[in-house]
Amino acid sequence: MSYSLSFAEDFFSGTPDGEIGSDDIRKLYPVTRRPQNVVQALVSNEYYCPRTFRRMVKEILGYDLPKVDFKNNAHTPPGLLVDESVFYELLEAVKKYDTCDTLTPPIKVYLNEEHSVTVYEDTEEEVA
Repeated sequence: MSYSLSFAEDFFSGTPDGEIGSDDIRKLYPVTRRPQNVVQALVSNEYYCPRTFRRMVKEILGYDLPKVDFKNNAHTPPGLLVDESVFYELLEAVKKYDTCDTLTPPIKVYLNEEHSVTVYEDTEEEVA
């Protein structure tokens, strides 16, 4: 069963007003295995699953990202080759598709029929 995304703005951006901010998105949303909002889930997906992230961007936004395996390339920090606007566009795709698998955490949020990210409850987990 699927549900409409009937959540407060902080579910999407981690802020009550839904504003992501103009600072470095990767500093505002540190990489984690248990993201607490959709933007953090997208940032973490870029780091932990770069091939899946590239495919998701290609299929949803229609353009190719550079091929970089961030975990095995110490000379290329995560995100240097991915423009931050990609995260904003993917967040808009989430809102447009408007589908999740449950209303209680962990919540799988879909960007389309094939791609999703998972948002967890607020936890005391350390970042990567």
